[in-house]
Amino acid sequence: MTRLNSALVLRRTSERLTAGVAAIAATFLMVATVEVRAADPAFDAPRISVSYQDIEFATAKGTAKVYRKLQSAANKVCGLAPGGKLTLEQHTKAQKCADGALADAVQRINRPMLTSVHEASARKVG
Repeated sequence: MTRLNSALVLRRTSERLTAGVAAIAATFLMVATVEVRAADPAFDAPRISVSYQDIEFATAKGTAKVYRKLQSAANKVCGLAPGGKLTLEQHTKAQKCADGALADAVQRINRPMLTSVHEASARKVG
């Protein structure tokens, strides 16, 4: 192979590699959202959008952060505000709603690490 051909092959390989790396980086930096909605299909349930980046699921810390965001949204959408004054019956109903909304959001996101965090959290509570 001549020097000119070698340089051309290297340049093309470098261009393909750069394009591939750019495509992978774009995939990891995608921002996604999921709506957390109250788990009562009887009426037009309130919803809260939660934004996250796909790359957050690459680490346990990032996954836990997304899970906390989802928990917070589920609690808000179902009326479980910190310091809120609910009767025991209202609290039980709101907790059931939040648990359902959180489970629904985790299922729709469908990430193994997030599902594991959710299952571990459910075992602690249950």
